[in-house]
Amino acid sequence: MGCSAITLRKLEAEERRPSKQIAERLAEVLTVPAGERADFLRFARGDPFAAPGDVQAPTPDEQPPAPRHNLPLQLTSFIGREKEIGEVTRLLSSARLVTLSGPGGAGKTRLALQVATGLLGTLAYPDGVWLVELAPLGVPALVPQTVAAVLGLKEQPGRPILATLTDMLRDKTSLLVLDNCEHLIGASALFAEAVLRQCPKLCIIATSREMLGVAGEQVLVVPSLSAPEPQAALTAQRMMDYEAVRLFSARAANPVSNFALTDNNAPAVAQICRRLDGMPLALELAAARLRMLPVEQIAERLNDRFLLLTGGSRTALPRHQTLQALVDWSYDLLTAPEQALWRQLSVFAGGWTLQAAEAVCSEVPAVSDSVFDRLGRLIDKSLVMADNSAPAAETRAAAPRYRLLETIRQYGLGKLLAAGEADLVRQRHAQYYLGQAEAKGPSYRPARRAWLDHMETELDNLRAALAWAQSKTDQLELGLRLAASIHDFHVHRGHWSEAQAWLEGLLMLSEGVRDQAARANALQALGIILAYQGAYTNGRDQIAHALRIRQELGDRNGAAWALGGLGWLAREHDDAATARRQLEAALAIFRELQDEDGIAWVAVTLGEVAMMEEDTVNASALVIEAQQRYSGRQSSLDIGWVLNHLAHIAQLQGDYVEAERLHQESLTIFRDHTVRLGLGWAYQGLGETALAQGAATPAAQRLAEGLAVFRDLGDRAGVSWCLAGMAGVAVLDEEPERAVRLWGAAEALRLSIGARHAPAARARRERLMAAARDQLGDAAFDAAWAEGQALTLEQAMAEALMNS
Repeated sequence: MGCSAITLRKLEAEERRPSKQIAERLAEVLTVPAGERADFLRFARGDPFAAPGDVQAPTPDEQPPAPRHNLPLQLTSFIGREKEIGEVTRLLSSARLVTLSGPGGAGKTRLALQVATGLLGTLAYPDGVWLVELAPLGVPALVPQTVAAVLGLKEQPGRPILATLTDMLRDKTSLLVLDNCEHLIGASALFAEAVLRQCPKLCIIATSREMLGVAGEQVLVVPSLSAPEPQAALTAQRMMDYEAVRLFSARAANPVSNFALTDNNAPAVAQICRRLDGMPLALELAAARLRMLPVEQIAERLNDRFLLLTGGSRTALPRHQTLQALVDWSYDLLTAPEQALWRQLSVFAGGWTLQAAEAVCSEVPAVSDSVFDRLGRLIDKSLVMADNSAPAAETRAAAPRYRLLETIRQYGLGKLLAAGEADLVRQRHAQYYLGQAEAKGPSYRPARRAWLDHMETELDNLRAALAWAQSKTDQLELGLRLAASIHDFHVHRGHWSEAQAWLEGLLMLSEGVRDQAARANALQALGIILAYQGAYTNGRDQIAHALRIRQELGDRNGAAWALGGLGWLAREHDDAATARRQLEAALAIFRELQDEDGIAWVAVTLGEVAMMEEDTVNASALVIEAQQRYSGRQSSLDIGWVLNHLAHIAQLQGDYVEAERLHQESLTIFRDHTVRLGLGWAYQGLGETALAQGAATPAAQRLAEGLAVFRDLGDRAGVSWCLAGMAGVAVLDEEPERAVRLWGAAEALRLSIGARHAPAARARRERLMAAARDQLGDAAFDAAWAEGQALTLEQAMAEALMNS
């Protein structure tokens, strides 16, 4: 159960009720059936109306409601803090920003999570309780993006993410927990002030070593856990009245399963709790030392160490000094190789694998034992944690992950700087992740899903490496290579604006770098990212610049990819003639070089160009050629795009059953690879196919799903396609005036960026528009069209979704 024997005895004697966490753990241990779980928890917590009775078992097709929170399940018991929990809850009833302040290790995060978890069972925040972990973040400007990612919100091009966030949260009664704000204090304060001003129902709990300084902020300084007074001579039973003793005893049972608080060891435990000033992290680290020392020796060593640090003062130990003393003591107990590993591991943000640790931390002079051995010893001493909170993508990977508690990580970074090793280790860290990003050999395409998942897992480390490279003049080439190498990840997983920011920043600083090939790669990556957001002219300029560099370098393969990129961009920019000319030039080079990937990619892109002109014969031949080449190379994600384009051909040919089948197959592949852009295309294609069959309801559903994806990505062309499709649905629903307004809005958006029309939809759209004009008459049609063109993007999307 993870709690003390005394606590269990009190539960059995009904002297106290279990906490929510203990009740949940009991339900797991006792394998309470899912259908009885809610009644069990209410009964365990003391609800007199929740006596166990006949419970209706869920039917097989019932789906549990989606959780309106992302709070982690705590794996250890929560000790004490009843007064503080009540105080934070009281403050939240009158203030919308409550900051839990105090030194590192005071238990701010755990208290915030305990309060937030307790509020889940109430009606205080019906729109959700969300934890935003800022500890791995090193770039202040990314605070809003980090919050948006937690809420599942994507940026809209040309619009600050903060504005999109406030729009989403304005009418929501939600609670945000902003955890570890101290290293981003200015950015956290600006964010909190902005959203609180514009979102009247939103509340925030922040944890920070200092207050944010925002108007209306209420600050609770998290106190130490209660500990025995020096003069108290207490029995073991009376000692358990103190929170610090209960915490130490509970954690001591982990390293030493037979540990028990007795009258004999009670004085030593009391001394430890006093000397550590009741600091939770300090107590947990001290309890972990029971693997090495008996409790009496721990107390003795702590006493000596504190005397040294405080100059002999036994009565005034600042809490920060107390924690520093304990961490210093933990550090000094290690061997020199273990200390070196702790320092070097601190460069990782968001955790690491054993392979990463061995690559970054192996170069230590005169060290005979391996990183694996030293890492194991740091885990045994509770300095490194096995990361059990892996996201879905991470659980698919075979390699386990590890992390440092943030306080321990910050301490290690300080030691790394003091040792003069920071740049060397950060360089190895950046080079390792560059190698991971550039791992695109012959097996890349078949393994692309695993690579995308791996990059998602390592996103915090990638950001840390990019930020360091950008800050070092002599590492800009490394930064360019890294930013360009992960642009495929940024494109497919929807991190478009972040990719743009990294690439533009690095390119601006690196005009004179020697490695012009790296610069060309970054320019081309930036051009593609810009084009996806509808900035076709700027994107074309970047790719054209990359083409010139590649031609000057004599890089024919790179030039072919640049030509292909220009052709793809021209296709998206509704210029079929230019697209064909540039793509055919690229295809000639690829055929000469026998580049199978290049030939297949150009073929499928040319196939879509042929579809723009409704030439289904050539389109089919080109796309099928690409399909054959990709199938031979087991390139499943590329097959998803081939199927999507074959579905467009079937739509043009009027074979809607085949079109639906192909779109569904592509949708499965895009879901499997978590490729958001592909999902948007598949949903939009399925919507248009249903529309062609006169099925208004499924058409509206699929187009609404596509609209949501394109909106989150910031793909304005895709948004215009879905708006136009929803206009067709409105015609089927006998709402011609609304249909025309949507067409007007869709066309205004499409023309504003110069995007092409939706694939395989032109003829159908023209027929439906003609029908709407016949119903309304010219004057009413033109008036509705003008009204639609005057709508904002938000208004147009709201109108499109009003009946879905």
